Amino acid sequence: MKLTNTHIEKLYKFTKKHYVEYYDVQTELVDHLANDIESICTENPRLTFEQARDTSFKKFGVFGFMNVVEKKQSQMTKKYFKIIFKFVKEWFQLPKIILTILLFTGFYQLQNTSNAYTVYVTVFGFVFIAQVILTIINARTLKKEFNLTQKKWLFKNIINVQGLIQTAFISIYSFQYFFPNNAKEFLVMADFRKAFSAFFITFIVIFGYITLIVIPKKAEELLAETYPEYKLV
Repeated sequence: MKLTNTHIEKLYKFTKKHYVEYYDVQTELVDHLANDIESICTENPRLTFEQARDTSFKKFGVFGFMNVVEKKQSQMTKKYFKIIFKFVKEWFQLPKIILTILLFTGFYQLQNTSNAYTVYVTVFGFVFIAQVILTIINARTLKKEFNLTQKKWLFKNIINVQGLIQTAFISIYSFQYFFPNNAKEFLVMADFRKAFSAFFITFIVIFGYITLIVIPKKAEELLAETYPEYKLV
């Protein structure tokens, strides 16, 4: 059996019915199912399309497509963080490392002043709140896009929503874990702890700049690289 466009559309609906909401994951599964269905029908020509489809689907086990979706989610999340740290590494290379050193030195010297803790908390709070606000804005934008196109892209969702949520919580957890709980403790830190704190807040600033400005600007480019068909849909 050679599958027609009608069969392919039915497979898209089938994957969506089985809780695969992202178009790119649907496409990957549809391609796999279509090839498998054709092989099954070649071996047993008496089977109908639906019978061959169900036979293929059973090969995914009791959890159906869930394992595939989770694996793809993990793969795209790792890709997102690799992109972040690729841009972070640029800040430790010339010429950006000069600005990184200046930021580190400024934060380190700031720790000698009485309001250092307040400044650190303010900087961190600004980055965290900005990430939360951008997440909300992006989620609404993606919802509007979905209403128009009826298509969701996993990596696009990670870049604009899931990834930002994760980076925001990583930031707040790290701040609570690595920093003193009050200004008094902050002022009596040893030199090594001061250097570490200055480095960490410098990293938070760079991390925030990348997640809030760099990646959103490059989002369409990153999506086109990940999905060759993205611009065609």
